[in-house]
Amino acid sequence: MLFLVVFATLLISTYGQPIDTVAVNQDTLGNYNLQFNVPGISRIEHRDVFGNVNGAFSYIDPYGIVRQTQFTSGAHGVHAVGTDIPVPVPDTPEVAQAKAEHLAILHAAYLTAPPSPRFFHF
Repeated sequence: MLFLVVFATLLISTYGQPIDTVAVNQDTLGNYNLQFNVPGISRIEHRDVFGNVNGAFSYIDPYGIVRQTQFTSGAHGVHAVGTDIPVPVPDTPEVAQAKAEHLAILHAAYLTAPPSPRFFHF
């Protein structure tokens, strides 16, 4: 994947503007390579025979800022990395303590609860 990102960056920086390109290569095993470049938008993607997809895309927003995202997808799920993807706000100490107390109460209630009846158990 790093090669794809470096290649896209070099392509854009070399020519100033992306070249209008659409290229797709695929085989009968499920592998494919996709490259898409038009002014302001770029995408590179690769899929292997196991269904794992790696790629990156970028675009220029209305303010002229280049937005870039890299992603992977496969059996492990979808993971995207980019500066524009929001991240969760970390818990404050008070919230962390409240969560811990709540989980402790739930766990204690679970341990003291009578077992549920098992209907139709043979």
